[in-house]
Amino acid sequence: MVAFTKRLGILLVTLPISLSSSFVPTRRTNVVVERRHPIFSTKTDNAIQTDADLSQMTVVALKDRLRQLNLPLSGRKDDLVKRLLDNSDQQPPQPDTQEPKQEEAARSSEKKEDDDSTIYNNLTVPALKERLRELGLSVGGRKADLIERLLESNDNTNTEHEDQVENEEEIDIEATVDDLIHLNLSSDDGNENSNDTDRSESSTRRAKRKKFWKTQEVRELIKQNDQSAIVKAEEMITQLERLAAETGDDEYLPGPIQYTTLIEAYSHGGTVDAAQRAEKVINRLLSSVDSKDANPTTQMLNAIIGAYASTGTESSAEQATAILEKMEYIKDFGDGTIKPSVHSFAMTINAWSNVGSETAAHNAEEILKRLLEDYDEALEQDTEYAKELKPNNVVFNSVIDAWARSGSNSAGEKAESILLRMEALSKIKIYDVRPDTITFNTCIKAWCNSGHPDAPLKAEGLLRKLETNPQYPKQRGGMLIVRPNRLSFNTVINSWAKSRKPKSAVYAENLLIRMIKSYQSDPFSTVKPDVITFSSVLNALAKSKATGFKAEKCKSVLNSMITLYEDDGSSDTKPNVICYNTVLNACAFSARGGPDERRKALSVAVETFNELRRGQFGLSPDAVSYGNMLKCCANLMPPGSYRTKMASQLFTSCCNDGLVGGMCLDEIRRCLPPREFMQLLAKCGCSKPLNQGRMAHSVQLSHLPRAFTKNVKAGDLKDRQRDSYAPKKSKNI
Repeated sequence: MVAFTKRLGILLVTLPISLSSSFVPTRRTNVVVERRHPIFSTKTDNAIQTDADLSQMTVVALKDRLRQLNLPLSGRKDDLVKRLLDNSDQQPPQPDTQEPKQEEAARSSEKKEDDDSTIYNNLTVPALKERLRELGLSVGGRKADLIERLLESNDNTNTEHEDQVENEEEIDIEATVDDLIHLNLSSDDGNENSNDTDRSESSTRRAKRKKFWKTQEVRELIKQNDQSAIVKAEEMITQLERLAAETGDDEYLPGPIQYTTLIEAYSHGGTVDAAQRAEKVINRLLSSVDSKDANPTTQMLNAIIGAYASTGTESSAEQATAILEKMEYIKDFGDGTIKPSVHSFAMTINAWSNVGSETAAHNAEEILKRLLEDYDEALEQDTEYAKELKPNNVVFNSVIDAWARSGSNSAGEKAESILLRMEALSKIKIYDVRPDTITFNTCIKAWCNSGHPDAPLKAEGLLRKLETNPQYPKQRGGMLIVRPNRLSFNTVINSWAKSRKPKSAVYAENLLIRMIKSYQSDPFSTVKPDVITFSSVLNALAKSKATGFKAEKCKSVLNSMITLYEDDGSSDTKPNVICYNTVLNACAFSARGGPDERRKALSVAVETFNELRRGQFGLSPDAVSYGNMLKCCANLMPPGSYRTKMASQLFTSCCNDGLVGGMCLDEIRRCLPPREFMQLLAKCGCSKPLNQGRMAHSVQLSHLPRAFTKNVKAGDLKDRQRDSYAPKKSKNI
């Protein structure tokens, strides 16, 4: 106390007389004080200081001095003191000039701000929001707003710090007395308590930074679907546990955020093994008696359910359901810290949806019923928990999707009944459920995949209802207007393309016409046709047996596609080689028509193939193009010199382009007599089969030079031998 009294006396002597005479300890008064203690040292940055002077400074003050000298800030207090002493030995004292110091501080501040800005720009939005939450700041706005908010926070921190290290500033007398008391006690104990506190705070900050950046590294890998995310996540947990053991600081131990990140990495692995490893982590945390271990959370268990849901097997769906039941058990008989949310139910339903069976669809619907029952119960007993259980469109749409994937004959009826239930619930305010475009599209998909004889008609019925733009009340007022989109039409068109009904191609073509009219009449239309739309209609026309002159109709659809692409230049409507091949295929299967239809079909085939050869839209023929064109020759042209000449020219070009596939080899043998075929092979540079005395029907792709097949896709390299090519064997043999 004697030392403290002396220090307090020195402080009071340095105060102005008018203030010292009116000093009252119980009243806080802001005054200007000339600081005499080393903490408030007025020495210049380059002044030589003793070890004793620096040892009495706090870690914060030492780091301020190091920052002014552009020296590293890492290490313990002894390291900081040694770094300052080493610097004072290397540099001679220099006169104290206030203005250069201010300019240097300004430059340092600008440089730090630029560095901070660069670091923040490299972070993702979730990382920036997490940093803002740690600082207690708002997380709303765009990425630029988040970065600006963090930079402003840094500026405020720096401003407060600069106010603390000025040579003369207003301070609180009682706070100064408290500091002196603390210094007195610290000096009596050899500054051990002060140093321990500073070290503890510094260690805590280091631990938080370490955990934050390691977690961010793993999350970036998860976001990029990097397969090394699991390894990195496991390394993160191991390293943090090792650091905690080495330093004796429990702050390094992984917490809920780190374990959740580990489980999310497992969930993105997409394998049953990864999901099982995630579940082992949860089981270890649940059974752990060590209070230092992180407690499992709902988010962790949801991540495991998501891991099982992504595998798409029945056993995985059963595991996901078991975890959901475990969460319900902990809610009812545990401490209540873990409760299943609507997200838990949605992912479990999705796990069954990915299985793709009728049983799985029934199980998904049962889980939906459990959710509705739990929600009704929570409304009566726990309104706060009811908010977390509130059913939404996601869970209903997932059940509809489960039926759409089931392949059941009753899938369409089941899906549409759920749609009608959503329409009924949309009128009840306690439910946040209403059909949307996804709901209608999934119901349409369920009908199309059901195999029901009238599936296309039922699907188009839902589409027509969707075209009326039905409206449903929103939870917060207003109406939700539901409109069809491109997928709505494409799904129905594809259903007609697969249908065996006589006029299915006509229905598909009419839907395309409706889409084009809607798109051209409404600038905000969402039903603009794309490549899939046109390809489905072309496919429906090409396979139709009841459509006359289908080659010309297919060419007309292709021309409409070209016109639409040339009008807006959108890549969505840019024709591809598949569209041209479909037209050629339609021409090849026009042989059942009369002579006039066959003649026009051949003309369309030649025109279409020549457009490909000219490289229109950057396209060129592939192995299927040549095969379809040779099929046109075989089906539409009578045997003779003209067919032989045209087929020979096509095959020669095909060999030169390296596009001889199984279909091409198959069709050229239909166009030419066996002897002429063997001679054509020799003329093209493949005389080996002829010299070996092979028969025309025995020639396979493996017998041809590699140059003939070098540009053929793997799927088109299969031999497609027709039985009619081989000589018929005698029945007596």
